[in-house]
Amino acid sequence: MDTAERIAELNGKFESESITFGAWHDSQLPVAFVSNRYCKGAVSPFGAHVLSYVPEGEKDLIMVSECSVYAPPKAIRGGVPVCWPWFGPAAQPMHGVARIQYWNLAAVRKESDGSDTLVFELSITEPHRLGAVFEVHFGAKLSMRLTTVNQGDTPFALGGALHTYFSVGEIEKVTISGLGGSTYCDRAGGGNIPGCHCAGDFGFTAETDNIYASDAAVTIIDPVMARKILVEKSGSHATVVWNPWIEKAKNMADFGDEEYHKMVCVEAANCGDDIVTLAPGMRHTLSQMISLLK
Repeated sequence: MDTAERIAELNGKFESESITFGAWHDSQLPVAFVSNRYCKGAVSPFGAHVLSYVPEGEKDLIMVSECSVYAPPKAIRGGVPVCWPWFGPAAQPMHGVARIQYWNLAAVRKESDGSDTLVFELSITEPHRLGAVFEVHFGAKLSMRLTTVNQGDTPFALGGALHTYFSVGEIEKVTISGLGGSTYCDRAGGGNIPGCHCAGDFGFTAETDNIYASDAAVTIIDPVMARKILVEKSGSHATVVWNPWIEKAKNMADFGDEEYHKMVCVEAANCGDDIVTLAPGMRHTLSQMISLLK
């Protein structure tokens, strides 16, 4: 099915007063565009990938690289990649299979308060029989719920993350709050260094790739854009904070050399020591809720 056919089919099934389907910018990527009294937003069936969340009267909270290639099965750079059913290089492909294939859009709901929810489904048989449901709620908060069911006959070690790229004014002026008192693994600089201690709020002066042992909410304090972004979560005891900085940004073909200035990843994850063992028939839900603090 080509892009035009896919978009026509989606509009035929799900187009409404607040949701319409089209192509993302000048690409051939099909996207649901959402517009309601709370926000505007965008999510693609490819990867069930959130690309935009703009609260009413505000600027986009989500960053997508201007160099991203929208050519499935190539993964999108930026937005909210769904890393599933593993995170990082635990197996190949990197960050799992969910972000590089089309999900089935199973339902679209207009909620009683005027917000909108899109429900995506995906099933895989390799490396294990698993089912996933990803609910994306566009309202006063951007809420994402990833539920996994073990459909196989043996336990499965489940990992994953909602790998959110946040748009910031200038990374060197950003502060991360909420992780003080936790331990973390520092994965930047050529090696995994476990057992580091986070003393309190922190900023950025170099490449950062840390996994914090924490289930706390995190606040991204951005004085340049004069806003604070609250990142809440559940089903996760690991928070990843990432910025590629200068050299790594230069080495990514689908990421601008200077774009590290304008982004930071803060993500609810099941990784490191927070891998979830799913028995047959068992389910697990990883959730992340994003909003502006007033």
